[in-house]
Amino acid sequence: MRFEEARHRKEAAALARPRDLADRYRRVRAFSEQLSRPLAVEDYVIQSMPDASPTKWHLAHTSWFFETFVLSAADPGYRSPHPLYGYLFNSYYEAAGERHCRPRRGLLSRPTVDEVREYRRHVDRHLLELLDRAGTAKLRSGHPSSSWGCTTSSNTRS
Repeated sequence: MRFEEARHRKEAAALARPRDLADRYRRVRAFSEQLSRPLAVEDYVIQSMPDASPTKWHLAHTSWFFETFVLSAADPGYRSPHPLYGYLFNSYYEAAGERHCRPRRGLLSRPTVDEVREYRRHVDRHLLELLDRAGTAKLRSGHPSSSWGCTTSSNTRS
């Protein structure tokens, strides 16, 4: 068995336990925060070129991903804290709706960095509550990706 196959099987086995999935989710989310911690607020909004989105946008986009493809699908009563977040933070998922133009993401002064952080906390709180209430098998029934975007793949398109 190849190393990658063994690693993926080990990860899948660990994710079969809701507590392990919640722990992994927390670690991934904390790592994103750690990466951006050295930045000044002004640095979060810089877009160095049309194909590179600002840090603030990426932090919100990953929250939008979990909100759209996990929370909304698993909990019909879930509501986003802002009706425009779906438009602002969708990257290329055409089936999920319209999206803000990528080359202009650095022009967004709102939501603020603090509002994006609050959005992340909102999504994290609801997702962890969902994991606490439901078993992993139920959550996976509608989601073929066993790691919900928590991979270390270098193939990203946002």
